[in-house]
Amino acid sequence: MSSIEEVRAEIQQIDRDIVGLIKKRTELAEKVLESKIQTGLAINDETQNKVVLERAVDNAIEFNLDTNPVKSIFKILIEMSIERQQELSGKGKFP
Repeated sequence: MSSIEEVRAEIQQIDRDIVGLIKKRTELAEKVLESKIQTGLAINDETQNKVVLERAVDNAIEFNLDTNPVKSIFKILIEMSIERQQELSGKGKFP
């Protein structure tokens, strides 16, 4: 059996991996923005947001997780992408 320190170390590594994946996902916002500009799509694409949330719920079900917190996490990820795209386009909250 693992000691609590070993388990916490494993959780710490997973947390770091999650943050790394969030960074990677957020960096993709630039490529998405380029495509949106070329195709005339709005930064906040409600249709795509819905697709992402439905996919997150489907994945949560597949992994036997509570869908509500997973959906909340993905709403935050969507907000982060929108904010990053707004920043890149000069329309963000931050200079």
